[in-house]
Amino acid sequence: MKKKNIGLIAGIVLLVVLCVVYFVLHNHNASSSEADSTDTAATAFETDTDKLTELTVTTEGQSYTFTKSDDKWSYSADASFPLDQSNFEELAGKLKSISSDRELKDVEAVSEYGLDVPAVQVSIKNSDDETHTLEFGAVNDMTSNCYMTIDKDTSKIYMVASDLETAFNFNLSDLAEKESFPSITATTVTKLTVEKQGEEAEVIEKSDSASTGWSYTKGSTQRDIDSSNTSNLLNGISSLSWGSFVSADTSKLAEYGLDAPTKIMIDYQVTETKDSDTSTSEDDTSEDSSSNEDAENDSDSDSTTETVTTNKQEVLLLGGQDSSGNYYAKLESQSNIYTISSSSVESFLNIDVKTLVSNYVSNYIFADLDRVTIQKDGESYEFTKTTEEKAKEKDDSDDSKSEDSDTESDTETVTTYFMNGNEIKLEDFSSFYSNISSLECQEWLDEVPETQDEPEMTVEFYKENGVYFKVEYYPYDSNFYLVKNNQGTACLVNKMKIKEIESSFEKFLEKQN
Repeated sequence: MKKKNIGLIAGIVLLVVLCVVYFVLHNHNASSSEADSTDTAATAFETDTDKLTELTVTTEGQSYTFTKSDDKWSYSADASFPLDQSNFEELAGKLKSISSDRELKDVEAVSEYGLDVPAVQVSIKNSDDETHTLEFGAVNDMTSNCYMTIDKDTSKIYMVASDLETAFNFNLSDLAEKESFPSITATTVTKLTVEKQGEEAEVIEKSDSASTGWSYTKGSTQRDIDSSNTSNLLNGISSLSWGSFVSADTSKLAEYGLDAPTKIMIDYQVTETKDSDTSTSEDDTSEDSSSNEDAENDSDSDSTTETVTTNKQEVLLLGGQDSSGNYYAKLESQSNIYTISSSSVESFLNIDVKTLVSNYVSNYIFADLDRVTIQKDGESYEFTKTTEEKAKEKDDSDDSKSEDSDTESDTETVTTYFMNGNEIKLEDFSSFYSNISSLECQEWLDEVPETQDEPEMTVEFYKENGVYFKVEYYPYDSNFYLVKNNQGTACLVNKMKIKEIESSFEKFLEKQN
C-alpha cells in the first residue's frame, strides 16, 4: 500500500513538472515567433504630406478615395460631399512620420498578425507620382500596438501606435463638415411652434399675463402656463446639435421622410451692440478763436454704443428615424441632412399642456393685480389698492443726522388696501389671500364636467392691461372640490384646503365688523 502511495505521489510530481516544462516551452515558442525581431524605436515610414494628391482608405469593406486640387481635398465619388478640410488635413498629417517600436523579420504566417486580411489599408500618391500602400493588422494585446506593412512587403512587419489604425477606421460621415446649429438660449425665445400631422401647438411669450408670462395654444385650447415648466422645455433648445451627417443631396428628402416633415419653429431675439459715430461741427461764428483751435485738435466724432434687437426664426425639420431611433433632420435655412437624437427633440414633439401648466389653481400675486373680487354666500367683496408717494414722518433724532442726509429722499411709497372702498390692514388681507394663491390642483381633468348648481365661491382676478381670470369652486365628493376657470379647464382640489380658505376668509370678515 505504501509503495502504491509513493508511486501515485511520484506520478503527480512528474505531471506537475511536465506542465511547468510545457508552459515554459509554450511561452518560449510564442516569443520565438518574434525572435527575429529588433527593437528599432525608429521611423518606419515618412512622406511629405504637402505633396499628397490622392489618398485612398479601405476599411470594413468600403473604399474611399480623396483627391487634392488647388490645395483643397474632395471626396472623389461625390464632389458635393462637405469634406471637413481641417480634420482631413489632420488625418493625412498622421502619415507624415510613423515611428515603430519594434520590427519583425522573416515572418512565416502573416495571418498571426492580422495582415492576411488587413483591418485598414491606406494608399497614397504624391505630386511626383510616387505611390505607397500601408496595411494595418491586428492589435497586440500586450503592447497595444498594431502591426503594419509597407507596400505589401511582409518580410518586415512594424509595430506602430494603434491610434493610426483607429484614425483611419472611419465612417465617411465622420469626415463631413457639419453646418453649425444656431446658438439659441431659452431666455431669447419668444415663441415655439410645433406643426405635426396637421396639428399646431404653440408656446408663446405673453406680455399681458400677470401670473406666468407664457401661454399654450392648441386648437381651441388656450392656457396660461407655468414659467418654470416653460423654461425647462425651452432649455432643451440650447442643447440641440447634429448627430451624423447623412446627405447633401436635397433631392433625397422623401427618402428620409423630410418631404412632409414635422416642423419645430423657434422664434427668438438676438441683441447686438454696435458702435456708431456722431459727427460734431465747429462753430465758425465763435468770437473766441482759441476755442476753435482747441476744437480742431479734438476728435471730430464721438463714438457711441447702440443696442439693436433683431427678431429671428429657425425652422427645424424632422423626418423619419434610423435604425437607432435618431431622427433625420435639417434646418430649413441650411442645405445638408443630418441625424439628431430622439431624446433631444421628444419633449417638443410631445408637448403636453398638463406638463406645462402650474400646479397652482390661481397663482396670482396681488401686487401684480389691480383688483380681486370674491363672491360667496350671495355677497360680493372687491379688494383694491392704491399706491402713492408720501412725505416721511420725522422724529427728533433726525436733527442729529449729518448734512449728507439732505440728499436722501424725503418721500416714501405707501400702498393702502381696501375692501369695498373701506381701508383694511394688509396682514389681515394676506392671511386668507395666501390660501387662495397657494391652492394646488390634485388632478387636472381632460374634460370640464357640467355643473347645475351655483358655485360655492367665485374669485376673479383683474389687471388693467386686460388680464382676467375667473375661478369657481364647486363641491364634488367627500374628498374633493371641483375648480373650473374661464380658460375652459378644470381640476380637483383637496376638500380640506377649500375649508381652510373659507375659514380664513370668515375670520377676516369678523375682524372688519
